[in-house]
Amino acid sequence: MIAWFVRHPTAANLLLILIATAGIMAAPTLKRETFPDFRKTEAEISVVYRGATAGDVEDAICRRLWDAVESVEYLDELTCTAQENAARAVATMQPDGNVGQFVNDLRTEVSAVDDFPVEADPPVVRQLNRSDAVVSVAVAGDMPPASLEHYASDLQDRLAALPDVASVTITGFGERQYRITVPRAVLEQHGLTAAGLADRIGAQSLDRPLGSLETDRLDIALRFADERRTPQALAQIVILSKANGAELTLGQIAQIEETFSPDEKLAILDGQRAAFLQVNKSLGADALRVFDDVQTLIETERRALPPTMRIKLVQDMTSIVRDRLAMLVQNGVIGLILVIAVMSLFFRPGFAIWAALGLPVAFLGAFIAMALTGLSLNMITLVALLMAIGIVMDDSIVISDSIAEEAAQGAPRSDAAIAGTKRVLPGVLSSFATTVAIFAPLSFLAGDLGAVLEVLPVVLIAALAASLLEAFWVLPHHLSHGLHFSRWPPSRFREGFEKGFGNLRDNGLGRLVDKAVQWRYATTGLTLAALIITVALLRSGYVQREALPEIDGDVLEARILMPQGTPLHQTTLVTNRVIAALEVVNQHLSPRQPDGEELVQTVQTIFDRNLSADENGTHVATVSVDLLGAEKRTTKLDELIAAWRAEIGELPGVLAITLTEPGLGPQGQAVEIRLSGPDLDDLHMAATRLVAELETYTGVYNTMHDLRPGRPELRLTLAEGATGLGLTGRDVAGQIGAAFLGRIITTVQDGDVSHEIELEQSPVDRNAFDDLTTFEVLLPDGTRIPLTTATTITETRGWGRITHVDGQRTVTVAADVDGRIGNADEIVTELNNGFLLDLVDSTPDLQVRIEGQNANSAQTMGSILRGFLIGLVGIYVILSFQFRSYLEPIIVMMTIPLALVGVVLGHLAMGYNISMPSIMGAASLAGIVVNNAILLVQAIDDHKSRGVTPAQAVGAASRDRFRPIVVSVTTTIMGMAPLLLETSTQAQTVKPLVISVVFGLLSATLLVLLVLPAFYAILDDFRAARDQH
Repeated sequence: MIAWFVRHPTAANLLLILIATAGIMAAPTLKRETFPDFRKTEAEISVVYRGATAGDVEDAICRRLWDAVESVEYLDELTCTAQENAARAVATMQPDGNVGQFVNDLRTEVSAVDDFPVEADPPVVRQLNRSDAVVSVAVAGDMPPASLEHYASDLQDRLAALPDVASVTITGFGERQYRITVPRAVLEQHGLTAAGLADRIGAQSLDRPLGSLETDRLDIALRFADERRTPQALAQIVILSKANGAELTLGQIAQIEETFSPDEKLAILDGQRAAFLQVNKSLGADALRVFDDVQTLIETERRALPPTMRIKLVQDMTSIVRDRLAMLVQNGVIGLILVIAVMSLFFRPGFAIWAALGLPVAFLGAFIAMALTGLSLNMITLVALLMAIGIVMDDSIVISDSIAEEAAQGAPRSDAAIAGTKRVLPGVLSSFATTVAIFAPLSFLAGDLGAVLEVLPVVLIAALAASLLEAFWVLPHHLSHGLHFSRWPPSRFREGFEKGFGNLRDNGLGRLVDKAVQWRYATTGLTLAALIITVALLRSGYVQREALPEIDGDVLEARILMPQGTPLHQTTLVTNRVIAALEVVNQHLSPRQPDGEELVQTVQTIFDRNLSADENGTHVATVSVDLLGAEKRTTKLDELIAAWRAEIGELPGVLAITLTEPGLGPQGQAVEIRLSGPDLDDLHMAATRLVAELETYTGVYNTMHDLRPGRPELRLTLAEGATGLGLTGRDVAGQIGAAFLGRIITTVQDGDVSHEIELEQSPVDRNAFDDLTTFEVLLPDGTRIPLTTATTITETRGWGRITHVDGQRTVTVAADVDGRIGNADEIVTELNNGFLLDLVDSTPDLQVRIEGQNANSAQTMGSILRGFLIGLVGIYVILSFQFRSYLEPIIVMMTIPLALVGVVLGHLAMGYNISMPSIMGAASLAGIVVNNAILLVQAIDDHKSRGVTPAQAVGAASRDRFRPIVVSVTTTIMGMAPLLLETSTQAQTVKPLVISVVFGLLSATLLVLLVLPAFYAILDDFRAARDQH
């Protein structure tokens, strides 16, 4: 095939055109994102149980859910959170399950539960993580809330109609309601109760079919159509009437207003009432294209709005994607230019350009594979392409160098191209096979971090495969035509460069190799000492570990948590204090920004939300801040968080104010520890002790656990003798519930707008303890007795939320760690080896489980090591087959640990911790460094076959392979050098991987050229001793 492609006038170019066409067509179909989707398959089961406490929900919902779904196939974990009024369970599927079957099995088992409380709504089962957030559209203005919500709803429909928009959700408004408020005195005056009034309203506002009237000529549908759909129509409902025609209407005794419920569903933009429309894209859609469509629509809307209204894009999740991808592409272009420049130093420009053609072919081939496998353009796949810039050049360099040697010996151009390619064919194929052997197992990693990193080897293998086709079938054809340039006399620069390089090879490297072989045992000892020192640096903590480097985003949140039961106005006061502190910090830090730009761009406040506490209600709120872009601002997030926290200070009555970025990356929470046990009091005590211990560590902040007291509670039971009065628990609960909780009577639809109709007692009749004790219960005979006569009232306080994990009560303790002054991995390790052991011993039936970054890293690290070991076995098998030896592959593979020296020293020199990208880069080195070792050992064997002594063979082979090894290593390093020197924030995640590859390759190459000959000489000593024996 090689000879056929070389001699065929069009075949090579047609193959090139075919790959280019397919790759160019595939590239626009790739979606762009920051990281590959690492989220697990999850399904949510939600049950609304209005009026129930967390304890009630735990017993009535969570325990029954676990019993129902415990046997579902592929269920990995069920987390059920019981809170006031609702339960939310999240079922996580094992990686090898089928999504559709898993969700359907859950739905089947949950629907079969027949002993949920009658008052609970039917459970809702839905799949999670089916869309990604893109951006929020904020709408604010001086207008009535109903008008603002109506405009936001219309805009929601237009946004939802955009291509690839999966959903648009509105925040800032609750359910539309017609709220009917009646004073207690008025009810008592007319002999009514709130529950009885609700029944009368529901009985007189109806719209229902009544069957049909079947006449001889046609059937006529019958319908009772007297549903009241406006406040005016509701006010006309007759509540009481007399025989003389006197009527009492609802409007005469009640206030009816259009409002939103609950009141705490409120959003503020820079001090104005606002609505936020969260735009989510479908999973397969490109985030940047969706954002551009949204931006175009909003620009059109902005031009049509009156001056009193504002519309703005906030919480842009695509800015980071755009910045990071642009940074990688820019560095890739610079790297490509540097690679071609290096190639031009060692080859004539014509040769260098044809050899560099393998790069675009590799990229296009990778695009084809990514489109077929559903991969996206993200930070990891682009880094894989940057790594490919240098790696794929190896084949082209070796083949080009071999063809040039054949041509220099006078062979015709076509024959030189064929012979030169075939001469290195076994070595090139072996190098490709060893690279695949190490990368293929690494494409099956475990954990969330593994889901992010495992795409790198897939893209690299695809790029290498495409470049291999080009190197064997396209490159020889092009070089055969480019050889006529070799007849031209070299330039003075090239003559000088070749002379200098030859002098370096023969007198520099050659002499060093000769000395290394002469002092081979000392060389080996020094190498082992370097490895020991490297391991010691790791073990002693000079080079620390972490899951992923921290990267600053453009959004920061302050999540406020008050005690449950805190009224909305108190939460608002705390929120205003937090915003005022931010304004002070902004005034202090904005002058330091470029051109004096404001550090804080917008401030959004959303009540009834706290994602850290995972609670809703009047006691929680979130202040979200859009900041000046990370690449523009000079203030780091850690610095801003510290200044903001200091300015806030200690606020009385506040449980926690969590300052954090929205969302967690694939690494998970910095510190996350689960405590499980049967007794909630014991769990609370253990969690409180653990929080106190965590707060003693430097750099730990945002420390909290999720077992918190609920609202103060008054529990009512029927008093003795109450049943003799004709009362039941249902009667009393119904009357009190309608008065103090309210009653949803019905929901009416008017066009595309729906309203709940709710009846409640006036707020002034339910805002003090006396309002309850003076409440009167209506007896069946129409008389009234005090509530204190009919019931016994006990004061208590339960838990705000209770979490079950796989049926066990569980408390999660979580914290963040400032990476500048603390290390999460070290903190968790120290806790696990000391404090947690004592905690288990002192707490009955307590179980501890480490989650978060530590667990994710351990899971992914285990799969990387497993894949690495499998790859090493594959490399040994391939090399043993090629060299027909059991020992020579070991000599080659001993170069792999030599790369560890450069990996560790590189991180130490650059000031980076060892992270999962570092480990992935180090593992990838095994597939790179052995290629040079293969070429060197193959050259040594060639020289030995000519009858020279082993020492002479080693020296000659090192000199022969010095040029291709230097070119190969230099192109790889130059391809990644721009990223290594990148100082932008967006590069911090992938720089550890680049550091591992660049510094590991440098050290491995140096040691391969000097130490491998010494290893080989020692092996020959053993052979000689064996033969003599």
